[in-house]
Amino acid sequence: MWDLIKEWLSVALIAGAGWVAVTLVMLAMGYGHLRQIRAVLRMRRSLAVVPAGSVFHWDEGGVVATLYDAGTDEDVSMPFARVTWPTLMKGKPGRAKSKARVRRRIAAELAWRTALLLLVTVPLFTACVWLTLTSDLLWGYALLVLVGHQTLTAVSGQIFFYKFWPLSVVTTYFFLHRVDWWHPSLQVAAPLFCAFTLLSMVGVSLVSRWERRERLPA
Repeated sequence: MWDLIKEWLSVALIAGAGWVAVTLVMLAMGYGHLRQIRAVLRMRRSLAVVPAGSVFHWDEGGVVATLYDAGTDEDVSMPFARVTWPTLMKGKPGRAKSKARVRRRIAAELAWRTALLLLVTVPLFTACVWLTLTSDLLWGYALLVLVGHQTLTAVSGQIFFYKFWPLSVVTTYFFLHRVDWWHPSLQVAAPLFCAFTLLSMVGVSLVSRWERRERLPA
């Protein structure tokens, strides 16, 4: 009995550690997505046409540019970019930054997001493709989840991550396999979990899109 309790405790600990690890990986894939990188590149192109001498400050979730308007002979403030956490573009509200400083911030923003793409997303895809071709075709379901994640992130801009209970189900499945209790075969469980993951991401994307439409002014 005590051995069984220890097994279940180990399952809970592994599930918790696995959930933390998978969540960090999925967040890294979301924040280092090509959609995010393209947004930073657009920001850099926009900065290039801002007149010299303009200043920038953080205000209500975005970067605001203040520049001189020769037509009215006064300074004019206008939205420059919308940014969300985590980002290096945020600063103290009302504190002005020069164009050169914003350029350095954009370069740093581009660097850390590109690093996530190259150090997390690309190796994961490479590993899944290699394992699918050389080890077991069931790894193709993991590859399908990665493709779905990147596609839906590109379409919706949503950051996806698992809740705790789906990963605890996965850990419990391997526990049942270890103690030789009844459980569905991996050939059945893998496509079911893959379908659950993809459908969940589609559902979250649709809900997020509907909420954004509701927030738009009529």
